[in-house]
Amino acid sequence: MTDPDRTRRRFLGVSILVLLPLVAGVLANAARPADDEPGADSLYKYLAVFSETLNLVRQNYVESTDLGTLLAGAMEGSTDALDPYSIFLPASVTTAEEPQVLPGVRHAGLIVLKDRGVAYAAAVEAGSAAERAGLQAGDILSIVAGHPTRQMPVWAINHELASAAGSDVELEIVRSGETKKVSLPVEIVPFPTPKVEETGGFPMLSLPRIDLAAVAPARTLLATLATPAAARPAKLIVDLRGVSGGEPEAAYALAGLFAQGALGDLKEKDKLLKSFRNDAAPVYQGEIAVLVDGYTAGAAEIVAAALRQSAGAKLVGLPSFGWAGERSRLDLSNGARLLVTTAYFSAADGKPLLESLAPDLLVDDFGRRFAERERPLSQLILDRAIRFLAGESELAEKKAA
Repeated sequence: MTDPDRTRRRFLGVSILVLLPLVAGVLANAARPADDEPGADSLYKYLAVFSETLNLVRQNYVESTDLGTLLAGAMEGSTDALDPYSIFLPASVTTAEEPQVLPGVRHAGLIVLKDRGVAYAAAVEAGSAAERAGLQAGDILSIVAGHPTRQMPVWAINHELASAAGSDVELEIVRSGETKKVSLPVEIVPFPTPKVEETGGFPMLSLPRIDLAAVAPARTLLATLATPAAARPAKLIVDLRGVSGGEPEAAYALAGLFAQGALGDLKEKDKLLKSFRNDAAPVYQGEIAVLVDGYTAGAAEIVAAALRQSAGAKLVGLPSFGWAGERSRLDLSNGARLLVTTAYFSAADGKPLLESLAPDLLVDDFGRRFAERERPLSQLILDRAIRFLAGESELAEKKAA
């Protein structure tokens, strides 16, 4: 025996999946310059196919369908096809709620994004309630507050988390093929601040959050390291593993603590919107290894790229997430909104930071030694950075040659 409701949901889901690439094609075609279009009527052909598919679904689906739900699902799929930070917000989301439901917002130290319909933890802030609850970056969130996330856009997931402020929200996560239940206390905790600790004989600056409040403490810590009385080596590890989101202005300010001159730009296609530079003497100068991984995103990628290009730092770890852009809010006639990436940040070379940063020293599971088979990858990244600064890695040998 089959569950009729389950069959209906499956059919509707398949129908929506059929619609999504069609709408994405419409948007992509509409954004294409006129002289690039294969034919003057190509946009209308896409619209005609979309309309036909929509009508067939509505006429043949086993029960009555809601046109608004179908179109909202199609729009959500279209922005999802652009990048994880672009989003369609329906009119039901109020302007007051908007800051709490956008992709990249933190709740209890947890940042949730979706990729191809899968919700996952894009970042888990150090010292946060999410970390204490046992969540890890990369965890798949299959259920949030009793709702399957497959059927929830990011804004709806964040809405559940925001609504649970001051209480616990029940999650079901999948990690390494194993399903776990987690109770997440949605509480406000003090923002983490930069810190320096000794590791492997070298100082390591941790920047758990890239915001303007982190700049002054980082300056003080770096000034202490640069003081001769500190008897520190002129070598430093900067930890950006798992650091997602943040403030671009703060990212360039932090980079300016290490480098002088041009640091990067904000551009809208070919239009320069703003340039960032530091004309003061750097607070710290020396050899730098920057730790990055697949959850290093946004403002943290700006810091990593600027340090590499303007301060000669080497990136150690995994390719970064690949998005450092600026969103614009576009209002629709029915009260819905589109928030889409309309500009990008760059380092000094002017290239868009919309693709992953490739590390100078790649550290992945394929490069493990037999004795390291049980060692967490995050620890391996740190170990490789220490070996590089000590002159014991292949990258250090190439530099010496």
